[in-house]
Formats: sequence, C-alpha cells, structure tokens
Amino acid sequence: MRFPGFLGLALALGLLASSPAAAQCALCRDAVAASSAETREAFNYAILGLAFAPYGIAGIAAYAVSPALRAFVRARFARLRLKGAGINS
Repeated sequence: MRFPGFLGLALALGLLASSPAAAQCALCRDAVAASSAETREAFNYAILGLAFAPYGIAGIAAYAVSPALRAFVRARFARLRLKGAGINS
C-alpha cells in the first residue's frame, strides 16, 4: 500500500512549489498590499497554516476514535523502529 507515501510526496511538492495566494479576501489583500515583503510572506504562510489546521484536528480525532487507525499507526511506527535498528521484519 504505497498511497500514504505518495500523498506525503504530493503534499511536500505542493508546499515547496507554492506561489503567492491570489484568493485572499479584500480586507486581507489591502492590508498585505500596504505592508513589507516579509509581512506578505508571513501572511501567506499563516494562510497555509490555517488551511491545514482542520486536517490536523480531523486526523487527531480519527486517531482518538478509531481503534483500527491506532493499530495501523502503531504497526507502522514499530516497523520503522525495527527498520532503523537494522532488524528485518
């Protein structure tokens, strides 16, 4: 099952290749237009953080509620620990 690895790669590429957001609200756009380049860059990172926050909350809730997801995550981390220790499973 290679989908989680592909999803992580796609997410990383999307974040690395992102361009400035053009879909800001009018108030935000006006406030950012009158500010320095550092503030504009920080504002774009803040927008990305706010966009991904619901996914983090949903992931934590799913982990807390679903025993099957907890078992899957624990098995993956155990496999990674074994692989890092040089033990083949």
